[in-house]
Amino acid sequence: MLRTVDPQLVQPFQAEAGRLVEREQRLLELAIGKRLLHFGFLDSIFLERKLADDSLLHSRLGKVASELYGVDINAELLDQYRISTGDTRNLIWDIADGQVPRQLQQPFDLILFPEVLEHVPNPGLVLTNLAALCRSTGADLCLTVPNAFDMYNFMAAMHGVELIHPEHCYTFTPYTLGKLLQLAGFQAPELEFYNFGSALAPGITKAGMLAVCHLQGTPAR
Repeated sequence: MLRTVDPQLVQPFQAEAGRLVEREQRLLELAIGKRLLHFGFLDSIFLERKLADDSLLHSRLGKVASELYGVDINAELLDQYRISTGDTRNLIWDIADGQVPRQLQQPFDLILFPEVLEHVPNPGLVLTNLAALCRSTGADLCLTVPNAFDMYNFMAAMHGVELIHPEHCYTFTPYTLGKLLQLAGFQAPELEFYNFGSALAPGITKAGMLAVCHLQGTPAR
């Protein structure tokens, strides 16, 4: 089939297709010993349950990172989190406004932006602001996003339905994610794939992508 397609349209990702990781475990590995800034740390509708069973990613990151600061946009949930945990190293901020709060004007090693980019109406603007934040703090960026080629969504589409979180504005492909990152000022990302509960998806039809991103003009760590 590819023999009939203009070669300019073909983007190979065979090498990346074999990089299958467990999402949270990989994030924990990346966080070890790092000064960490974690966006979307309240985990939305799952906060209460994850606080109760001690499965909240932010709490797990706090056990391996050297420093941890949380950013979210849900003030009501932040109050609930602070009462439950006593943790006040966090704030409410929308990265889209671009005005960095003074609390974040400090060095970080890694900025985590997991399962957030698909929720924002303007991902290009957000990535540009994240690049500026990386530049000012000295951090690299790690983000995770849904994969538009998810095998189970393909199967559902054959039956006339779409499997998607009702708050999502986007899904991404390896190429479109890399293109957006490049336009925002990042190098080509170090890309891995993850699944939820199954390793059977062939090629790049896994559920999501994990990208570690370095600014253009800076050496990879």
